[in-house]
Amino acid sequence: MIPKDPNPVSRFFGPPARFLAILSGWWLIALSFLTVAEILLRKFFSISLQGVDEIGGYTTAIVSAFGFACALTVKAHTRVDFLLGRMPAALRAVLNALSYGLLAAMAVYGAWRGWSVLEESIEFQAHANSPLQTPLWLPQGAWMIGLALFALCAGAMAAHAFWLLLSDRAKLNLFYGPLTLDEEIEAEMGTILEREGKQP
Repeated sequence: MIPKDPNPVSRFFGPPARFLAILSGWWLIALSFLTVAEILLRKFFSISLQGVDEIGGYTTAIVSAFGFACALTVKAHTRVDFLLGRMPAALRAVLNALSYGLLAAMAVYGAWRGWSVLEESIEFQAHANSPLQTPLWLPQGAWMIGLALFALCAGAMAAHAFWLLLSDRAKLNLFYGPLTLDEEIEAEMGTILEREGKQP
C-alpha cells in the first residue's frame, strides 16, 4: 500500500517487516514440497523423512511472529470500528492513540516473555525431545526476531500516535485510524499494480 501521506514509522519499519513476510512465504512453499515428499515416501516406500511435523510446528510460530509487524505497517490487524466512525474526531484520536498504546504494551510483554523462554533454552542447552533433537534456541531465536520487530514497531507507532495526539490529531486519525473503504480499495489496487510491475 502506498498512501498519499505515508506514515513515517510505517515507511521505516515496512521494508524489514516486508522482507520477513516474503521470507516466510518462500519458506512455506519449501515446507509444502517437503510435506508432499514425506507423504509420497510414506505411501509408496514406507520411509519417513523424520521431523517434518516438528518443522511444521516451528514454522507456525515463526511465520506468525514474522507476520505481526508486516500486518501492523499496512493496518491489516482486525479492528472493530463500527462505532468509531460516528464519534467526533477528537475522541477518535484519543481512542486511536489508546489502541496503539495497548497494542504496544501487549507486544512488548510478548517479546519480554519470549526472551525469557529463549534465555532459558540457551542457559540449559535445551533440545527438542524428537528425532531431530533440535537445539531449541534455533527456532526460538527466529521466533524472537519476529516478536522483537513487532514490539519495536508497535512501540514506535504508539509513541508517534501519542505525540500526534498533542500536535496533529488529524494526522493521528489518518495514520492510526482504521482503513476506510476507499483506502482498502486503493491498497488492493496498489497490490495488483505492484504484481503487474506497474506503479500505482
